[in-house]
Amino acid sequence: MNKIIIGIDPDTKAHGVAMYLDNKLTVLKCMTLMELHNFLTCDSNFEIDRVVVHMENVKANNAVFMPHGRMDKKREGEAKARGRTLGMCQQSQTEIERMLEWLGIEIIHHSISKRWKKEKSQFEGCTGWTARSNEDTRSAAYFGFIGIGMGKAVLSGTKKD
Repeated sequence: MNKIIIGIDPDTKAHGVAMYLDNKLTVLKCMTLMELHNFLTCDSNFEIDRVVVHMENVKANNAVFMPHGRMDKKREGEAKARGRTLGMCQQSQTEIERMLEWLGIEIIHHSISKRWKKEKSQFEGCTGWTARSNEDTRSAAYFGFIGIGMGKAVLSGTKKD
């Protein structure tokens, strides 16, 4: 039986989610934590024990601030705001992990990547997806793409058929 690969890009409000069935991207959308839970347990027609999640590991990224007085006030404020947003994304990742562990779903973490966030044409060429997407869903699709074994081919500049 083939695994169902789900890519997730954790975010503060709604997470990018991509699902690959038989190595084909079939779902691409943003979901809240509860929408993701319902998708995995109620809305989908698959066996939960076949699911493997490939997720961006935002908890591996740490915000570092300069001591007070070492940067101007505007830059310091921007750095603190980025740190709060990063912290909220890290908490979101923790909540997703708790839910997935509760459901018995395997989680594989990947380093943060900007691939496909801005490169929509490359994303479409690799996945064949031409419907609606945004930076978060394309990022989730990339982590799922790694999960189906295609990510290394894209990184090396070639695509497996």
